[in-house]
Order: sequence, then structure tokens, then C-alpha cells
Amino acid sequence: MTLPILYSFRRCPYAMRARLAIFASEQQVELREVVLRDKPEHMIEISPKATVPVLYLLDGSVIEESFEIMEWALNLADPNQIDPERFRVKARVLVERCDVEFKPYLDRYKYPNKFDDMTREAAIAKAADFINDLDKMLENQQFLMGHSRGFSDIGIAPFIRQFAHVDRDWFLKQPWKNVIDWYLEFTNWDGFLRIMSKYPKWTPDSKITVFPEITQISVTAF
Repeated sequence: MTLPILYSFRRCPYAMRARLAIFASEQQVELREVVLRDKPEHMIEISPKATVPVLYLLDGSVIEESFEIMEWALNLADPNQIDPERFRVKARVLVERCDVEFKPYLDRYKYPNKFDDMTREAAIAKAADFINDLDKMLENQQFLMGHSRGFSDIGIAPFIRQFAHVDRDWFLKQPWKNVIDWYLEFTNWDGFLRIMSKYPKWTPDSKITVFPEITQISVTAF
């Protein structure tokens, strides 16, 4: 069986959301788990920027951005109604806001020694602006677009998780009750736990890892 190839790194939030969308679409890929300090030659050859995720399609084309991998998967199939048309534009705007307005400050909070353009405290304050907006959206609904999990939830939650895990005790004490409840539901959701299965580092001699397995899909509720 020949499948598209997904180069991924388990803990990367960009790779997480790509895997989540593929999982939700019930499409399958060959998963190649990458160790970032020892990236496969083929991955660098097809994507010189050498960041995960990278999707190599059967026609030889390459998708290098997680957002575009999400769209690719859910355009092929959306059996779980993750990306209904009525929320499509709004959901994408929100995910793009996460990437532009939240992720840079998450990086400055998580890796303060890598940046000298603002203090860690200032980065937290800027990141909190976006979290506060999410908290308001979640006041009367379980998920960002309503009462079912959607494109924006799987596109943003991995980054909120990364923010939370810098100092989880501190995060859980913040006045973002709705976001905290949403984050806890996401991190305990069976679908998330399944896309976080551990795989060995891929090498050219590795056996093919098919992701997701059919048994994983059939027992997961969205």
C-alpha cells in the first residue's frame, strides 16, 4: 500500500494539529517520526526549510505548512464535520490569529533566553490578550465555534497546551476558567491521546507506520 508520507515530531504543536486533521478526516498516511537533531535526508531534500510537519503526496508535491495540511486532509473527507462550511472562514481567521498574535509570545515565554526584544512578563501579558479572547468565546459553549469540536479547536489547542505546560500549576490558577476547562477536555480527549502515541525514530530501514490505524479511528468520538 502506497500512502502519502507525513514527517512529524510528536511534541511539535504544528505537527499535532496536522495529525489531528488527518485523524479527523479518516485518511491515512505513512508516518515518519523525526528526531529534530537528526533530520532525514529525504525530508530536507523535499523541504529545505526542514521543519515539521511536511507532507509528501503521491504525485510528488509537497505541503510544508501545518495549516495547509489540515485543509488538505479535511478537503479530502470530513466525516466528523470538523470543518462545516458555515464556520469555515471564522475558524480560519481564528487559527491565523493564533499563529500571528499568540505563537510569537508563546515562544518568548517558553524560550526567554532566545529573545531579547521583550521581557518574559511582557510576553505573558501579550499572550494573555489572545487567551482572554478565547475565554470570552467559550463562555456559553464547549468549543470555539459552538457545541462540537471544530477546525479552530484542533488548530489552536496544541499551542494552548504548550503554553500551559511551561508552568502548568501557574496556568491552572489563572482566571481563564473557560479556556482551562477547554484545555483539560482537549488533553483528556481520546482523539488527542491517540494522535500522541509514541513512535520510534524513522530510518530508511524502518517498517512502514500507517497513521492513523483503522482501529484508532473507529472507537474515537468527536
